[in-house]
Parts: sequence; structure tokens; C-alpha cells
Amino acid sequence: MPKEWEKEFPNLGNWICSSKSTTDYNCVAFAVGDETRRWEPYGYYWPDGLSQDYGTDTLIKAYKKEGFELCKDGTLVKDREKIVIYVNNRGGWEHVARQEPDGRWKSKLGDAEDIIHENPESLTCADYGTPRIYMERARQQKEAEVTTISASSEKVSPPTVASNPKHREDFMRLQGAAARKQKRDD
Repeated sequence: MPKEWEKEFPNLGNWICSSKSTTDYNCVAFAVGDETRRWEPYGYYWPDGLSQDYGTDTLIKAYKKEGFELCKDGTLVKDREKIVIYVNNRGGWEHVARQEPDGRWKSKLGDAEDIIHENPESLTCADYGTPRIYMERARQQKEAEVTTISASSEKVSPPTVASNPKHREDFMRLQGAAARKQKRDD
């Protein structure tokens, strides 16, 4: 049975579900292997010293703090871990995917599942944008194991950039969550 989100990705092709749905983390955190928290400029974890915006320059700086450097493309390179940043038509980031050791790509789809997909272009769409910025670092010692869950496809910038919040939280919801968290912490 097709997932509700499949219709959003006309280029999806073959995919495998590799987790259950969760709101514990998002694609930005997942790309660097952090499945313990969400990374967002507002209301969640965000690296110290970075501006709070959805500009690609800011996200690149965040990933540089994690040891990533810009690279040419998503070609599989032994002992290198690659990520790709999806950019919207206004120059802001919308999604991030990571390359698996076998060359396929893995993404956290908003609050839905993590999936393994064939290539970065699989998720190109109006909401996620286009895969444009590639980064790499030395492959981390501990690689996440791929756990296949029983779903699969039937076919086996300016400093502050507007972002399309359809696939992640609405900005106002983020502000509300931050305010509630602040009240709990006080």
C-alpha cells in the first residue's frame, strides 16, 4: 500500500523504509547521524555561534562544525561520508540526505519514516527543492545499521531566506514550542 507522502515525490523510484515515523529528529540532524534531537534554527538544537536562518551558508557552517567540507558531487568515495543539501527556488535549504556506504541515499522525511532511495534526485520536488550542495567528511567509525521495515516502493543566499515549511513544522508552531520549552525550563 503506497504511503501518503509518496505522491509528493514524482521521481522517487525504488525506496525502502528503514525506520518508523518519529518526531525525535529531523533530516538536518539525521544527515550527521544525530537521532537524538531535531536541528532547527528556531526552538530546537542549533549549533552555537550560527545565525538563526534558513540560508544555505548558515547550514554549510553548521555542517562544517561537524567536520564536513564542500565537495563536487555525490559520487561514492570509499571511506568518505557524503550529504546533499536540497535548495528551494529562493536559495534556502529544505532538506538534507546522506549517502550510505553502498552508494544509495537515506533521508528522514519530515515527521515520517527514514527511507533509503536510489539517488538525490529521487526527492526533487517543489517542497524539498533540488539537491545542489554536496559535502563530505571522513566516514565515522560507527555506521548506522540499515533496518528494513516492511514497506517499500512497488517498483523495487541572503542571510534570512524564506523557507517552505510544508514538510517540516510551521514557523509559528516552532515559536510556540520554543516558548513552551522556555516556560518549562524556567
